[in-house]
Amino acid sequence: MKKATLVIMAFVMFAAAGLWADGTSVTEAETGKSFDVNKTFGGQDHTLIGVGAREAYGAFNVYAAGMYVQTDSGTRSWQRFLGNQAASFVTDGQVNWSGLKDSSTLYQWIYTGSFGKAIWMKFVRDVTGQQVVDAYKETLKKSIDDFDTAAAQSPLKDFFEATNHDVASGSEMILWTRGSDIHIKSGSNAEVTIPDATSIIRPIWRIWFGPDCIQVPLRRGMVNNVENLGGPEPAAAE
Repeated sequence: MKKATLVIMAFVMFAAAGLWADGTSVTEAETGKSFDVNKTFGGQDHTLIGVGAREAYGAFNVYAAGMYVQTDSGTRSWQRFLGNQAASFVTDGQVNWSGLKDSSTLYQWIYTGSFGKAIWMKFVRDVTGQQVVDAYKETLKKSIDDFDTAAAQSPLKDFFEATNHDVASGSEMILWTRGSDIHIKSGSNAEVTIPDATSIIRPIWRIWFGPDCIQVPLRRGMVNNVENLGGPEPAAAE
């Protein structure tokens, strides 16, 4: 009886989180889309830190998204983060994961970090290129000074051109950043690289993780597996 109760409790917990994990992939429950825990982007290994669904008008899902950080540089940054900015969430080597995942401290680490990052979007609804661009503009206007001038010049102009493609249900869009470059692969279109884009990389990641993010539940879902980066390093023996 106790075993059955535990099974039911586990089911409820995973359902509430909106995901299922089998060790090698995580499935976003609302859309049924799965994301590899380890994925290569641009020749570099990345680790999944969470999945979520982008909902529109409170009525339907547009895409499922998996958020990744570059495994080597991201993990090093993560360890520094746990020992510094997130130290208040760590007690005797144990992380208050629930509190950390709901904190602006974690979201800021993601959008300000210089490590490689990637978001893998799997669409479950047809979307026009203009709808994609308009959704990005809505958030970017809050992060970029003199937005209209910036939007008419590189690199922001190049970003809008690279993402202005119709996306059909069943198609994917991948966006990743490394160093000062932005890489975008939309559907069957050729991969686009935007060089010297440092000025807009942080605002772009604020689309999903900033204070005025595109959607709060999506932001929370995309950090729900941040434990994949590991806990604090053991204290050095005295």
